[in-house]
Amino acid sequence: MLRTATTLFLLLLMLPASAADNPLVGKLWSPGQQRFIDWSDFHAALPAPGWLLIGEQHDNPDHHRIQQELITTLGEQQRLGYVALEMASTDRQATFDRVFSSGDAPTIEALDWQDGWPWSLYQAPVEAAFKWSQGVLAADINRESMSRVYRDKAPDGELEPAHADFMRDLLYESHCGQLPRSQLDPMRQVQLARDQSIARVLRHNTLAGRTGILLTGSIHARKDLGVPRWLDSTPSFTLMLQAVEESERAQSYQPETFGNFATVDLILFTPARENPDYCAGLKKEQ
Repeated sequence: MLRTATTLFLLLLMLPASAADNPLVGKLWSPGQQRFIDWSDFHAALPAPGWLLIGEQHDNPDHHRIQQELITTLGEQQRLGYVALEMASTDRQATFDRVFSSGDAPTIEALDWQDGWPWSLYQAPVEAAFKWSQGVLAADINRESMSRVYRDKAPDGELEPAHADFMRDLLYESHCGQLPRSQLDPMRQVQLARDQSIARVLRHNTLAGRTGILLTGSIHARKDLGVPRWLDSTPSFTLMLQAVEESERAQSYQPETFGNFATVDLILFTPARENPDYCAGLKKEQ
């Protein structure tokens, strides 16, 4: 376990000095306990059987390097179950199984990797998953199902009205206020359906004595909003990867929620990163 703490710490700090100036970088924060914890606590908290849900920022290279390291470490410790991917739809599972059983390299061509998920970012964690896991799972809904849900509704129904209201506001804000509110409910139904599909894959592939890993966006990983709400009795633990900003207060990075729901189990702080102006790009498309 020392290897994880040491390797991840060095991984996060092998960057330009300005990238690691914030003292939060490399630390694990527990919102529930309102304190920092060490890596031995992290490993002790992982459910076995169960799942570690790693909430990423999709275009953050630091997050993908950390995913690779966590997959490798649990694999070397013979604690790793399956690795599930939001980045692949369930109709790719036969292809994934064929590559896994063959022992061939999981290349972009062999996996028929889906457009929209840059292979340059996902190659390292995916290769680690094929090397160390008990199998790699495609967990998202496919385009046909997405279109059907957009017209109709998510197959497994709704959560409480407060969840629906929170998600509408979140979708509106995440699209920079540029979407007509009439589009929010269809988009929310797609989000629900994706959470339900991922949760179904996780429930059906939980291995005794092992911890599986889900690679997904931070909203899907959240305990109050996403996949954990649909896992029923399947144990899970959410680690959110969070790039630091100016604040050096861990509490300022805790996600807002609704009601009394917990949001994440742990936050791992990663170096600051200059993000593109997504809103400016979206406005140009209007």
